[in-house]
Amino acid sequence: MPVDREKNQVRCRDFQELADSYLSDELLVETNHDVIRHLEQCADCRRELAARRNLRSKLRSGFEGAPDLQMRKEFEARLSTQLRDVDLSRTRISVTKYVAIAASLVIVAALVFMVVQQRRRSQLTASLVESVVGDHRDCALNHRLDEKSIDLDEAGRKYDRVYINLASAVMAEGRLPAGVELVEAHSCVFKNRRFGHVILRYRDQLVSVLVTSIDEKDLGSSTELKDTFPAVQANGFQITHFETTRHAVYVVSRLSETETLSIARAIEPLVSRHIRDAERVA
Repeated sequence: MPVDREKNQVRCRDFQELADSYLSDELLVETNHDVIRHLEQCADCRRELAARRNLRSKLRSGFEGAPDLQMRKEFEARLSTQLRDVDLSRTRISVTKYVAIAASLVIVAALVFMVVQQRRRSQLTASLVESVVGDHRDCALNHRLDEKSIDLDEAGRKYDRVYINLASAVMAEGRLPAGVELVEAHSCVFKNRRFGHVILRYRDQLVSVLVTSIDEKDLGSSTELKDTFPAVQANGFQITHFETTRHAVYVVSRLSETETLSIARAIEPLVSRHIRDAERVA
């Protein structure tokens, strides 16, 4: 009996090394039969195999179901061409395994990229804070911008489709806190950055809703995750924002943090939908 138990342990150790190849149908026929016989007798290895098969299934489903993680056709074609030229007799690694490894690397790289982007996009860079505060101060409060503002629809036709009907998206009935009034809506420029600017009045304070396009240079570098509506203070103003793929929406005021956040949360659903629709058309 001790001898049989030792043999069974050896077979289990062998199975640990062969399990992935077995799931990938890479074993010789004789070896495949040995594995099947062992599985019929070993409940632990059957559970191990089921766990591995389940993990593979979840990884495959996650990869196949996420548009941002799909392997590009150009990459797949180039990889297939390169693999055909590989001397498999020397490497002893099959094409299937190469593709699996490549797919795994793509998944890992894409997930890391998405996490980093999500974390970076939750930060306001110093230059954006300056532009947002400066436009609210010089346009909404003091009316002293160097460049004359233009109608939102005109700006939408000339510069960015998201500006068209932006004020209607902000002022959707029933969304904003009671007492919020529309003062003005236009497109303006502060230090070479163009904004769609909707000016509100709430509790005798002017509130700016500023929409601008963003790119890589606008993103921060902090690795700390923030809330969906990160709130900061700058020069006595409360600032919060939310983002779509290519645009950011900022709410700036001298109201309390809670009141500024309440306006941002109220407008976010319809304004984000409005911007995303315009982004898809652009």
